[in-house]
Amino acid sequence: MQPKGNVDIGIGVDLMQIATGDVLRLKDGRLGTVVENMQDGQWVELQFPDAATGDELELIHSQEIDQLVPRSE
Repeated sequence: MQPKGNVDIGIGVDLMQIATGDVLRLKDGRLGTVVENMQDGQWVELQFPDAATGDELELIHSQEIDQLVPRSE
């Protein structure tokens, strides 16, 4: 996550390489699992666990993504 005042244009993750099931960390700190990649290089649909309402789906733009979370082996 970038400190306030810095410009971050969100090009650190190549969305064309992101697969269903990958976990992404957003710039706001949330972690979401990829449910669908639109394969346009800009949008993915993520699922966020939410204790109050169940799993929530959200369409996320590439500029909101901080990093791909490495898979544990």
